[in-house]
Amino acid sequence: MKKIVLSAFVALALVACNNTNTSTATQADSVATEAGHEGHNHAEGHEGHDHEGHVHGAVDEGVAAAEAKAAQAKADLEAAIKSGDKKAQEAAQKAADEANSALEKVKATVKEAGEKVEHGVGTAVDATKDAAKATGAAVEKAADKTADKAKEVTGEAKEKVKNLKDALKN
Repeated sequence: MKKIVLSAFVALALVACNNTNTSTATQADSVATEAGHEGHNHAEGHEGHDHEGHVHGAVDEGVAAAEAKAAQAKADLEAAIKSGDKKAQEAAQKAADEANSALEKVKATVKEAGEKVEHGVGTAVDATKDAAKATGAAVEKAADKTADKAKEVTGEAKEKVKNLKDALKN
């Protein structure tokens, strides 16, 4: 009896939840509808998708720009060494050191940001699990109360039927 009541309650809750959700997308087949994301499924590959405006697109561009500056500074240093000009070599070495330092800072910042995002996602997952457990406990408690009330009502109904039978016999 308890399982039937619980099943009915869960089914009712699912129907209620489905009626309030106007989204027709599922988690595995979600299609983003934000500007620039029409028809783009994030569960699949990103080939051919323009990442302009995405955070990771900006990060990739920043890293690529820092790498390009470091490569150019290295090329300038090599050219200065070949030319034999000591002042140009010193300036190019300083520029190369600064470019490499900037690249390392960019990479460290990206790594730190990634770790913070990963931590945030982990925290969100944990909070979602905790909420699901609490919801499950609440559903179970409600099912128990419903089953108890059903037993009580059934007992009262049996008592009334017995009283009615006794009254009809007399």
